[in-house]
Amino acid sequence: MRRQVATLARDRVSGATALARRAALLLRSAARDDGRGLMRWQQDLRALGEGLMAAQPAMGSVLTVVDLAWRAGEEATRVREGERAVRRAMERYLRWQPGAIARVAGRLPGLLPRDAACLTLSSSEVVYRALLAARHRGRLARVMVAESRPGCEGVATARRLAARGVPVAVIVDALSPAVVAEVDVVVLGADAVTRMAVWNKCGSLGVALAASAAGRPTLVVTTEDRLLPPPLARRVVIPAAEPAAVLPRPPRGVRVVNRLFDATPLRLVTWVVTEEGAMEPATVKRRLAR
Repeated sequence: MRRQVATLARDRVSGATALARRAALLLRSAARDDGRGLMRWQQDLRALGEGLMAAQPAMGSVLTVVDLAWRAGEEATRVREGERAVRRAMERYLRWQPGAIARVAGRLPGLLPRDAACLTLSSSEVVYRALLAARHRGRLARVMVAESRPGCEGVATARRLAARGVPVAVIVDALSPAVVAEVDVVVLGADAVTRMAVWNKCGSLGVALAASAAGRPTLVVTTEDRLLPPPLARRVVIPAAEPAAVLPRPPRGVRVVNRLFDATPLRLVTWVVTEEGAMEPATVKRRLAR
């Protein structure tokens, strides 16, 4: 199990959807009754959850999955009961996830003008599905995708959209704020949403600031499992990423700073769109403050 957690920690390409699914599968597998006493079983479940949270500390959906498993396991009075409860919780999550993404995707077209031009970045399964839904309903004319270095996940998103017939242009990250005025709306995913900010791939803050200056709306399209109440929000961390991904051999005296995520204040967001509907930032803040 440690090897799988380490592999999850090294993953710098997969989006929150895939990472949360993998975490749920690991927790479901670890919940089996193999003869441990209840206290040891609960301790091991807690330790695995802590490891998963530390592996992907910016992924709200991973934090939510771990919390679901902990809650199920901590209420058990016997290991067999705990195993069933955790398995049910994880399987319920795995069944819920695809439908939630489809429902979010279905909400985006109604928020776009006809033949909209959109700007996005990185790789979000929710955003990808939402843009396809908008295209199918005649609301999306074209997409500009920032390359999203150092992993260049945006290039992969562009390829996927183009393969489905969506006109796409890939732009270098540094140009993203400059081209916001050329589109109708910015569409971002979210790795986590707290009462103060949207945590997403680095570059999100820059395009949101540019959208605000240009009078363009910024829509955050995400599932409810990434909206974090205060106890989980306090666990969100933007870890430092590998300096070698930017500069393999820095010159003497040069320090490389590399982060994969940034935090965009909620006040820069026009709508947070989930499977339950579109919310203004003030609504999100009130909801997550509770």
